[in-house]
Amino acid sequence: MKSSARRHRLVLVAVTALAAATTLTACGSDDAAGDGGPVTLDVWARDGDNSLDKQVAAFEKAHPDIKVDVTLVNNDQYLTKFANSIRAGSVPDLIDFDIINAPLLATQGQLLDITDKVNALPNLSDVAEAGLDVGTLDDTVYSLPVALTGSQMFWNKKLFAEAGLDPDTPPKDLAQVKEYAEKIQGLGDDITGFSTIGGVGQAFTGFPSGWADGGDVFTEAGPDQTSTFDDPEMVDMVSWYQDMWESGLMQPTDEPNQDPGNVGSQNALAGKVGIMFTGANVFAGKEDEFGSAAGIPGSDGELASFLGGNQAAIPLGSEHPDEAWTLLEWLVTDREAATINGDAGWIAPDLKLADELAEDEWASHRVGSLAVGRLPKSIAYFATINDPNGPWAQNSQAAIFQGADPQAALEKATDQADQLIADAYNQVG
Repeated sequence: MKSSARRHRLVLVAVTALAAATTLTACGSDDAAGDGGPVTLDVWARDGDNSLDKQVAAFEKAHPDIKVDVTLVNNDQYLTKFANSIRAGSVPDLIDFDIINAPLLATQGQLLDITDKVNALPNLSDVAEAGLDVGTLDDTVYSLPVALTGSQMFWNKKLFAEAGLDPDTPPKDLAQVKEYAEKIQGLGDDITGFSTIGGVGQAFTGFPSGWADGGDVFTEAGPDQTSTFDDPEMVDMVSWYQDMWESGLMQPTDEPNQDPGNVGSQNALAGKVGIMFTGANVFAGKEDEFGSAAGIPGSDGELASFLGGNQAAIPLGSEHPDEAWTLLEWLVTDREAATINGDAGWIAPDLKLADELAEDEWASHRVGSLAVGRLPKSIAYFATINDPNGPWAQNSQAAIFQGADPQAALEKATDQADQLIADAYNQVG
């Protein structure tokens, strides 16, 4: 327990570092390059973004007076690296980061207020609402979504046909997912009925089933926020995953007591998994082989989706904030930027434009997943959910993979998460 508590304190280091760095912000300049040449923007992107390089090339072609240098940063180290840049008085011009960190970064006083610029966007009403909301604090906008994804249900059409299932008709609820998975697994030959790329504790692909049934994971963001991990709908979702694991229908993994993750994706791409809960970018280029739904089902047939992806903001101290906004605006509004997102399996933040660019039902479902997309909003998201040693991951996985009672496990997770949320707000003041 002591080591677990120490780990929970460590996951708040980024919060503390950012808060401590707030008095050290450098004063930026918007001067062009001294030699009269093009301005060069320093842009940080989290690793795993497979569309930004092509977008930058297109942007530079359309804006020859602005060059863009992209530095990829390990996602787990992003917040700490950004805090260190603040301390050093040398921040990047634009940061492109995991959308779940938007609430935390907005609380730090280290991002440029872009409210007026955002309100003047010609396509503002078409930008994904959840992406706008997560980047807004007290009616002030600090960041915008630039490349999105939603969690969805996919199925292998060939395996459906071989199992006597209609390849064009997906399971309508979680009970049918299990029923269909049993039939597909009956094919043998190393075929697995079901897999997921849920991340720690099935957050990305598990939460939607709870949401579809009316559950939630947090109350409203703010100093009085509490977790609601033990909502009955979330307990039922974890119980379903526990049953799928104990029934042998979930993709096994080389690492005990962890969700299949990349193992499941690799086997799905190899045609060895019947039904998969994941993001559309996993199957980019394989659309003809898989059916898709516009979300993930709950127990009553409703669909929901976890809105994930990348958010972007301009740090205070940016040397070229005007040019950084030019790039950010282009990423949010430009048709070519949206096309590149779609080709890479992402969804453009302008959902109307993304839907116009959808060339088939599969792509339309990808965009449609954001219509039912939600995103937990908390400055303690990492500490409570994403930290593999945090309360959600540890307790939900204890239930799913080790047979712990789901109700008791999530009650324990709720108590631990509430303390971490309080700690996070105490750190930021």
